[in-house]
Amino acid sequence: MDGAGPRRGADHTVMREVNRSLVLTVVREGGRVSRASLARATTLAKPTVSAIVDELIADGLVREVGPGVTAVSGGRPPILLEFNASSHLVVGAHIGARRTTVAVGDANGHEVARREFDTADGEPEAVLREVAAQATLAVGATVPGGRIAAVGVVLPGLTDFHRGVCLLAPNLGWYDVPVAEVLTAVLDVPVYVHNAGQAAAVAENLEGVGDKVGDLALLYVGTGLSAGVLSAGRVFHGTGGTAGEIGHCRMPGNAEQCNCGNVGCLETVASGPAMVRFAREAIAAGRVSALGDGFDARAVAAAARSGDAVAAEAVAEVGGNLGLAASWVINAYNPAMLVLGGGLAAISDLLLPHLRDAATEYALGAARRGVEIQVSKLGRDAEVRGAVLLALQHSETYYRVVFRA
Repeated sequence: MDGAGPRRGADHTVMREVNRSLVLTVVREGGRVSRASLARATTLAKPTVSAIVDELIADGLVREVGPGVTAVSGGRPPILLEFNASSHLVVGAHIGARRTTVAVGDANGHEVARREFDTADGEPEAVLREVAAQATLAVGATVPGGRIAAVGVVLPGLTDFHRGVCLLAPNLGWYDVPVAEVLTAVLDVPVYVHNAGQAAAVAENLEGVGDKVGDLALLYVGTGLSAGVLSAGRVFHGTGGTAGEIGHCRMPGNAEQCNCGNVGCLETVASGPAMVRFAREAIAAGRVSALGDGFDARAVAAAARSGDAVAAEAVAEVGGNLGLAASWVINAYNPAMLVLGGGLAAISDLLLPHLRDAATEYALGAARRGVEIQVSKLGRDAEVRGAVLLALQHSETYYRVVFRA
């Protein structure tokens, strides 16, 4: 009984946020609408809708655009409303080992500016300050006076979303870097940190091959291996933010040293470097190959396409190990779709047959029958688009109830 009063107040606050989100969503998705049509679409009382609309107009999220068509029954024409996509901006940054991309999106997520530059060597703080500077310059050059509501940062490694920390990014040489803290201090906006697989999964779900399927997993394969997992369209982070790090599951009998410091991790046999190592080991054992001394994964793929047996076997071995990884993801998360993304998606025509065969062999039958295996549609754009979309999802004005609960 003692808590009844405060509880009613909390419930009232939550209900106001729910109603505000309902109205804002209808305006955002419905184009130009009137207050009366908003009341019908949300089933809220007209005075409630009018109060919310006035608040949204005051906040700059909604604007009046003039009279609509008069009803057949007569009367004054309704004043139409529309979502103000320029009310705020979001920034997405993909920091790669060699290149960094910073993209600016409007309040609908549509890209309005982009900058690409070499990822600087040196201290992580210096790299992050350059990201902040480039974001500020991009906003100033495109939308002078534009307000940044949130920033999404995507990194090639292990991240703790809850603390905004890059736990480990071997290719960058980053360990326990407080990414959100550094950028928030410079930009004075909320910063949200994800790994590349999570960002790519969100982008593929909303704008790529996923077609908003919602329950989607993406195998992110390049120099390493991870999985981005979505449940009902939302990233599954886990308690420490490391959910989906399937590349660091240990394979019995595998003694290869991993960049994470452990031995026998799956990514040591299911990645671009693994493909190169398999080919080199075969050549060292006396196998004949057209591959020279300084080849990389792309050269192995090209040789495989030309009929080189050593290269073809290296590709097949990596593809089969990726199929094993896919089976673990399918069994553990039961997604409706599994997407192959990351750098090795570029040679999906070579990898997919082996991946599909192994996944079919190892995955649980009931889970396997319900999953569709596809290849990334967005390619190299997936990470930065995911960064923008995640910043938009987390921003204060986008589905506020979900992230305030």
